[in-house]
Amino acid sequence: MREREGCFATPRPVLPPPSPLPLPQAGEGYLHAVVMTQDPRAAASAEQRRAADPGVSAFVGASAGSGKTKLLTDRLLRLMLAGADPSRIQCLTFTRAAAAEMAVRLQKILGRWVSLPDAALEAELDALAVAPNAANRKRARELFATVLDLPGGMRIGTIHAFCQSLLRRFPLEAALSPHFRLIEDPDAAGALAEAREAMLSSVETTGLHDAMRLLAGQVQVDRFGGLIAALQKRGKDVLAAMAGGPDALAAAQRRALGVDVPSEAALMDAAVRWRDAPRLRQTLLTLSRDGSPKIKTTATTLLDWLSQDPATRVAEWPIWRAGFLTAEGKPKAAKSLVNE
Repeated sequence: MREREGCFATPRPVLPPPSPLPLPQAGEGYLHAVVMTQDPRAAASAEQRRAADPGVSAFVGASAGSGKTKLLTDRLLRLMLAGADPSRIQCLTFTRAAAAEMAVRLQKILGRWVSLPDAALEAELDALAVAPNAANRKRARELFATVLDLPGGMRIGTIHAFCQSLLRRFPLEAALSPHFRLIEDPDAAGALAEAREAMLSSVETTGLHDAMRLLAGQVQVDRFGGLIAALQKRGKDVLAAMAGGPDALAAAQRRALGVDVPSEAALMDAAVRWRDAPRLRQTLLTLSRDGSPKIKTTATTLLDWLSQDPATRVAEWPIWRAGFLTAEGKPKAAKSLVNE
């Protein structure tokens, strides 16, 4: 049985595709009318009942709270009522919460069946599409004790727990230590912090001094851990980007940023040359004449920078940058160049 969060309002089993509509004959149109002959709620209940049939291979896609757990529980009940050995049933879910909810719901139903009057029990069996006869009533009342006597109860757990149990059973075949254990999130965070500190302390001896100096200029100390965690989440992407070496990584960065020049020098050269430089200069002249005292000072500084040749502009790029960005690299407010 498989469970998935999907886009449907109610659980839907995968059913055979409908027969294609007949092609129109000469003189007929292509408009077909579809008439709803069944209430949507009743139609959904009918589909749930069909999906709960253990003889049907069904994939259920539904939104949260629409009845997936009930459908899976009904399917499990029908499987056991049909004679399946509860000890040979394995139920898998995505989360521990879903597994616990399903186990609790199953136990409540089986416990209630033990003491229900025959008429009430037959009604519940009929709702499961199970024949309400004496044999099925007897089987239903016995299931609670049968499940209760199972070592460890019903096998209802997460996919991860099931895979872990297989690895523990066959550790050598999986090339694992027989005594392996899964690391918990707090322990993983602590181990990552220790590795990070060890790397930082060995910068001088591992030849990473220049790389760390560059990184220190881009990331604050308190954000370094967050950067490492973000890179760790996308470890495969990072390794793939680094596989081609520094040149391939630089090319990927340029593509991501929309830069079509091959080097930093070419990028800077393009940054200090504009086709619309005359219009920009005219705008700054207007600001230096009509702006507030602070705006006049900024506009004059930028005009002085524009009057330089390209090589000097590159050398004095921080002056131009300071006219538009804060010390943290964020855009300045519009009022820094426009009168309120």
